[in-house]
Amino acid sequence: MKILLFLSLVFFSCQPEIKGDLIIANTNIIDLETGEISKRDVLIRDSVIALISEENTIPPYKNEVMDGSGCYLIPGLWDMHVHIQDSTYLSMFLDHGVTGVRDMGGCVQVPTGGCESLCPSLLNRWKSAIIEGKMNGPTMYIAGTQLSGTGWPTSFPVSTNAEIAHAFRRNMEDRVDFIKVYENISWESYKEIARLAHLHHLDFVGHVSEPFLLSDILELGQKSIEHIREPILYSFTKDSNELKNFMIADHYTPEDREFVKHWIDDAENVIESFKRNEAWFTPTMAVQYARQRYNDEPWLNHPLRHTFPKSVIDGLYSHIDAMKANDDKTGNALWWMALRKLVKRFSEEKIGMLAGSDTACEGGIPGYSLHEELFLMVEEAALSPLEALQTATINPCSYFGLEKKGKVDEGYYADLVLLKENPLEHIRNTLSIKAVIKNGKIVRLN
Repeated sequence: MKILLFLSLVFFSCQPEIKGDLIIANTNIIDLETGEISKRDVLIRDSVIALISEENTIPPYKNEVMDGSGCYLIPGLWDMHVHIQDSTYLSMFLDHGVTGVRDMGGCVQVPTGGCESLCPSLLNRWKSAIIEGKMNGPTMYIAGTQLSGTGWPTSFPVSTNAEIAHAFRRNMEDRVDFIKVYENISWESYKEIARLAHLHHLDFVGHVSEPFLLSDILELGQKSIEHIREPILYSFTKDSNELKNFMIADHYTPEDREFVKHWIDDAENVIESFKRNEAWFTPTMAVQYARQRYNDEPWLNHPLRHTFPKSVIDGLYSHIDAMKANDDKTGNALWWMALRKLVKRFSEEKIGMLAGSDTACEGGIPGYSLHEELFLMVEEAALSPLEALQTATINPCSYFGLEKKGKVDEGYYADLVLLKENPLEHIRNTLSIKAVIKNGKIVRLN
């Protein structure tokens, strides 16, 4: 033993000093492109992974060292559909390894039921403080005030070109990162939104207005589609008998069948349009599943809820009361089945998918619900853990064009999660968090 210690001291004393801020030693790095695992030392310097070396080959010197023995290192997670309503959400995201979020918009002055975001002026202040290192929180991309034909006072109306121009001008003054479209938008308005988005080099994303064909929307250039709605619902299967049985089970009348016929006829076009336009789908399985959880006491009384604003909690219980009063329990169950199959089919078709929880809508919990989204992708939609993890790491960075994020590799930004257990063996191991690192700094350590 003394000889081994002596040799180790001689080895390290002969090495040149390697300066950094943090070493994660002897950890298992998971390559989320391939699923391969390699045991390495990781040196972080100035927010970037400066060196990855064979285990026990980076001498500690004055570097802070974290023992990663037996642990698994993955890139930081992204939640690609959130609604931020309180500053406490930011630390909750980080606590759960969520180092990046896409806030999907709204403009409320005080927290509501959770399905809209605070106004972009406040979100931008937090975003700037995070960038400047004055506040801890995830990387934020924000939609700002959504464009909608619903008449909601917290959205911009878009029934005329003048209203659309006003909506774009106000959102650009608010320094939004992209444009969010909601529903009840006319076709002419949709085309004008697409034109202005292209003109101003802004992506537009969001819901799909009925009664339009989703393939037509995708051809206009909408970058991502959120949730399961009728224009995408019928793509869950290409088996006509399965679709027929779905409609029988959901008690479709002849009038219903006639109303949805153009979407059914478009279902296979949707698949090809996603591929051709390199568009993305955010299934938000967690919020759809929440519609069946009105008797799930552990979820309803989750201890993290005590940090929520009272108005958000009140919104949850209003939602629960509505679900209990809803007589269409069969319809909810069938749509849940269709979403599970849609996610599986899109994965098999190699259509880009993004993990998004719709937090804090309908009871979503910032940070935690992103993990639930991954669980549902694996346990309900039959994706592999690797495929699910890609929707929260590699795919979001590809979506945003972030060339140096989403991977544990030299030269990449050090947004990382160190797990105690292997998430490729069991997806619920994503919650076995030992440490979260954002911009090279430890923001959570268990």
